[in-house]
Amino acid sequence: MAGVSAPPAQTEHAGSVATFLLLLAVAVLWQVRWGTIPDTSWLIIVCERMLSGERLYTQLHEVNPPFSVWLYLPPVAAARIFGMAPEILVQAWTYLAGLIGVWFSGTIVRRAGFPERPTLFALGPAFFAVLVIFPGNVFSQREHIGVALFLPLLALHAWRARNDAEAEPSPGIAVLAGLCGSVLLLVKPYYAVMVLASALLVAGRRRSLKPIFALEHWVIAGICVAYLAAVIRTHPEFLRDVYPLLVELYGKGGASAHVMAYYGCAWLFLAFLALWSWPVGRFPELAAVALAASAAALVPLFYQAKGWPYHAYPALSLAVAANFCLLALPRMKRQSAGLLSYLAVPPPGLISLAIMVAFVLNWPTQKPNSAVVATIRAATFEPTVAIITPDLDTAHPLTGMIGGRFVSAEAHDWIGQVAAARYEEAALGGDAIRAAHYQTIMTRYAEGKRQEFERLRPDLIVMKIDDGPWTRQLIGHFGFDRLLAGYRVLLERGRLRIYLRNDYVRPNPPPAG
Repeated sequence: MAGVSAPPAQTEHAGSVATFLLLLAVAVLWQVRWGTIPDTSWLIIVCERMLSGERLYTQLHEVNPPFSVWLYLPPVAAARIFGMAPEILVQAWTYLAGLIGVWFSGTIVRRAGFPERPTLFALGPAFFAVLVIFPGNVFSQREHIGVALFLPLLALHAWRARNDAEAEPSPGIAVLAGLCGSVLLLVKPYYAVMVLASALLVAGRRRSLKPIFALEHWVIAGICVAYLAAVIRTHPEFLRDVYPLLVELYGKGGASAHVMAYYGCAWLFLAFLALWSWPVGRFPELAAVALAASAAALVPLFYQAKGWPYHAYPALSLAVAANFCLLALPRMKRQSAGLLSYLAVPPPGLISLAIMVAFVLNWPTQKPNSAVVATIRAATFEPTVAIITPDLDTAHPLTGMIGGRFVSAEAHDWIGQVAAARYEEAALGGDAIRAAHYQTIMTRYAEGKRQEFERLRPDLIVMKIDDGPWTRQLIGHFGFDRLLAGYRVLLERGRLRIYLRNDYVRPNPPPAG
């Protein structure tokens, strides 16, 4: 009827949906800066080759457990069915995970009756921005998707922590939250410490062990046991062959101390802001469980000690979420005390600064130069690609951007690189037994790689110049100088060098349509 305005709640809901859609559109355009990140690009290739009949861990060598591949199989399979680029649907898959995480968390908060829910709903786009704007070169990583789906479990923990809750969570919500929360553990099992930390906080708050045995935790445990059984049955090679190699080589490398110190300081800054606005005489359940899980996420961050941004994302993103939850409290309930009483609430500018500090290492892009892509496309059409480099980002996502077909079994030469470095360390230290051990690993890998190159004769070889002892060993001792004699340098840019096979003839692309 003309002249009758929409109810305020309906208008507010429509405005919230419009804000989310606008933020989603901005995020899609913003993410073009990074494109498909190297890890995701490689896992897309693994999925495509598995769908074409190759077997994981035998014909395709992946260092992560199978779920890291299974997580991307649905969008890649759908892309094959609909004839679309898999990168598009993987990005859409990631945005969907973010939307589910924020929506389901909001549903739990609303049903739990938290007093801060009106302000929390107003801050909904800010939570969504943490999932789709600030990840940068972490976007679509396994940890990124896992954190997005972990949020409902934290909201459920906060509900169970309330002493004044009017109702208990329904079994349906508990099961769904458990399903969502299990994704992060399936990505990497040691993220179980995050579930444990927030569950223990709830148990302490309720002075009962009952919350630890809540339905959602049985769901998570059941899924993890079923997953382990599936891995043992379908991919015994991972536990038999890959895992011992990870323990032997992968776990022995680490990032520089200043990178790890940066992550620690960024987290401390966010934790300080949370304590700054912590309420007096009240237990902020949502902020408390988020901060507990965030603190627990520091354990796998420093245990892995690789310094990669996606390893820090769970700890930092949940610390940001805890600050948002504190800002949503009614003003009278978030007054600080003691030495921090001179400023009741951190100003928005200070929180914005903390967010920038937390995610600044996510901003560099590993996207290949457009001139490099254009040069390769002009000289080739759907070439087969192989690598001589220990760096994943050398050939990924470059292979996908040139329309190539990656044929190497390994994404990059991490085994050869680490073994070569350990061999040199042992040899210089006079430890003949360790030197011989690592030389055996290096030789076995290099000989297998040489045989692979001779069998496949890739059209392109992607290489980095002066790539440490590994590349020198390949060329000087394992016959790759003779292999490269059959190639010419197509281009060099910085440390990147692209070889094209001498007898390669560019085929004509099929006619349009």
